Amino acid sequence: MNKKGRKWIAMALAGTMTLALAAGCGNSESAAGDSSAAGSTQAQAGEEAGASEDASASEGSEAAGTEGSAAASAVDWDDIVDINLLYVSMGPVPTGVDAVEAEINKITEEEINTHVNMEIIEIGSYDQQVNLKLSSSEPLDLILTMPGGPASFTTMRSQGQLQDISDLLEIYGQDILDTVGDLMAATTVDGGIYAVPAYRDLSSSEYIVMRTDVLEDLGLLEKAQNMTSMTEYEEIMDAVANSEKWSYLSPVASSGPGLLIFTAGGACIGGDKFADMTSLDFLGDTMYLVGVNPDGSDPTVKLTYSSDEYRAMYEQVKDWYDKGYVYKDSATESSTGSELIKSNVTFSVIMGGEYGFEDAQTQQCGMPVTCVPILSYPISTGSCTRFTWGVPSAAKEPEAAIAFLNMMYTDARINNLMAWGIEGVDYEVTDGIAHFIEGNENPAFHMADYLVGNQFLVTPWEGAEADRREIAKELTESAPVSAYLGFSADLSAVTNELSGINNVLAEFRPQIETGMASEDVYQDFQERLASVGADKIVAEYQNQLNAWLEAQ
Repeated sequence: MNKKGRKWIAMALAGTMTLALAAGCGNSESAAGDSSAAGSTQAQAGEEAGASEDASASEGSEAAGTEGSAAASAVDWDDIVDINLLYVSMGPVPTGVDAVEAEINKITEEEINTHVNMEIIEIGSYDQQVNLKLSSSEPLDLILTMPGGPASFTTMRSQGQLQDISDLLEIYGQDILDTVGDLMAATTVDGGIYAVPAYRDLSSSEYIVMRTDVLEDLGLLEKAQNMTSMTEYEEIMDAVANSEKWSYLSPVASSGPGLLIFTAGGACIGGDKFADMTSLDFLGDTMYLVGVNPDGSDPTVKLTYSSDEYRAMYEQVKDWYDKGYVYKDSATESSTGSELIKSNVTFSVIMGGEYGFEDAQTQQCGMPVTCVPILSYPISTGSCTRFTWGVPSAAKEPEAAIAFLNMMYTDARINNLMAWGIEGVDYEVTDGIAHFIEGNENPAFHMADYLVGNQFLVTPWEGAEADRREIAKELTESAPVSAYLGFSADLSAVTNELSGINNVLAEFRPQIETGMASEDVYQDFQERLASVGADKIVAEYQNQLNAWLEAQ
């Protein structure tokens, strides 16, 4: 099959803009459950979850307008073509993958002459397996990228592991371009498109997540729901720590492996009043080394780990640690914050999420939780590229891969199958809400809805409103947008420095961001950052950002 057609040119973005439609961060939570066949649940990878057509709130969400697509008429091959798709499970791999794959192929073989071979890998092994598959040239035609690490969009694109799909989208994925719209700028580099952002709720905020039963028992629920400062939060943690009934719980724990503060969403949780909290755009940097004010007022790139905000966060969590509030194993803990709440390890965590976060966390944690927002942050390149779908450079059938990807962004049948499995087998729908079938609460297939192509075409899960998708879409459309959405840096000139920085961060961040580090360790961290060339990386980002701004 030959590529043909004009190359699609991404729209130029102004410093601030109105999104026609919105886009899975992500890192943060979906509106529905995130468990797999074994019933295990995990928070969104790296923390933290655009829309085209609205997902209907009724059982007829697979209505006309979402079945079939323009890609079907664009298909120019007569025989069934096989494509290999690689996908991630946030818990144990579901046992019902083959059955779901068969249902998907009933649709795709008929409509786009394509047979989809779907492989799902558990989140803990995903990075390693992606590396192995790509290095061994194993046939892969469509792959989900992750928020950070070797399977991230930034890493894979910079290493030439993702191909430019601009021409293919023009022919087989026009519906994708129409759906995702301006947000395609996040995955567009030098005029080429290298992936498609998962189209999901991006109206993200940072939250303090607390066990509701503990708050109720201590008479602190109203105080928690109305708190506006870290001082009030600390008072609640102190009450938990000194409670005879609940003192076995750590007042606060890490939201993910080695993390507690300075989360992946772009929030700087430094200072006391929530209203004074600041937000940064990390410019797509998955190490969060650089940041810039997202409103466009000051394009100065700062070294985040040497900023006043980071220092304030260190002092805050250090104080908590010294008071005994922080879970002692936070620096080495591999479980998510949600799992730590569920397993009676901690009372609270701090993490990011989207609309419906409290409902999602109630499911993740296996108990009611109270989620109090700290601040909201704008849509950025980093949030859009948290989860993307791309075509590996060595793909054998890129045309068919894009034809199927087009269905992933426009067809409710495909999205519901990839999220919830087979209706009537893995779940059922009542009054527009998907839920487990009585007696089958651990079905053979159940995945995370923020990882599919178009989350807004997935039927809302139990605990959500029937119009959850409509509300989330509206919130995302009205969410602030970073002035630097679409900026992407080429860091090939600082490869050695990046390697050194990565080693330094791996050594120091877990200690500092859980309060374990002494002042001497903190100062050593600053010196080590300087010694491995952090300033050179900041300068590289600054030069490229200046050039990008001049070109707008």
